[in-house]
Amino acid sequence: MSTTESTLKQRLQDAVTRQQALLGDLNGALISGDRAKQAATETQLRKLQAEAQRLSDELRYVQLEQSVSAPRAQARLTGKAAREIALDAIDEIGVPVSPSTISEFSLASTGVAVAATRFASLRRDEERAARRDPASRPAWVAPALSAARLTALPRLFTSSAWAIERRLVGARSARVNHLYTTLAFLDRFERMRATNTDAGAMENLVIRYARGVPGATATGADVDGARVREVVKAELEALEPDDLNERCEAAARLAKRRDQEKLWGLPVVIEGGGQGERAGG
Repeated sequence: MSTTESTLKQRLQDAVTRQQALLGDLNGALISGDRAKQAATETQLRKLQAEAQRLSDELRYVQLEQSVSAPRAQARLTGKAAREIALDAIDEIGVPVSPSTISEFSLASTGVAVAATRFASLRRDEERAARRDPASRPAWVAPALSAARLTALPRLFTSSAWAIERRLVGARSARVNHLYTTLAFLDRFERMRATNTDAGAMENLVIRYARGVPGATATGADVDGARVREVVKAELEALEPDDLNERCEAAARLAKRRDQEKLWGLPVVIEGGGQGERAGG
């Protein structure tokens, strides 16, 4: 079994374990009638379901790829690494993120990073390849899309495997996504600490993002995971419903468009009625 296959299997097992724990939380929320917790847990389950599906698809792809000759597989390795590192980070964070965030998170959590400057060309390569053969990969590194205009936001990245509304960015999404990113960083930090993995760089990321949430941290104190979660989730409860409504309304509009436009966005309309290239193209 290759290292890649072993890693994917372990990540898939971890995702399934987390899903099982969340299903228990959801059952408890349903019994107690805690609607806020129910909604939050359902959101987390949807994200985990998408992550598990992508990991499962990628595992099958890797297993199939191993049937080709070693030179052919080796030739693909270098080109594949950057996109897989990016997709792993994007899926774990779970919301549209910038290249610098992807790079920092991957470096802090795995010791491997993709330079932020590579993402513009990576996205263009992904779009070209996807247009040639959409079924050749289980997921593509795709741009986030504007909820207002349905056009690409080239400085924010998502996975094509996500539901449409998760790939959209509305008026409140920047703040909501910061909050979810903080939680994703905290989750990874706590898992690393629990396994005695060096988590110093990850802790610094958590502190930096949590400082952007009033009341989540105290100056000079260690990370208090429970406190960060409580404060972040309280703010999410206030902001997320309106953000989700805006994104779902935009998703309903986008769902009527062609498949390629659902992934890469509508052409940018130039003043005067013409159409230009997609943003960042």
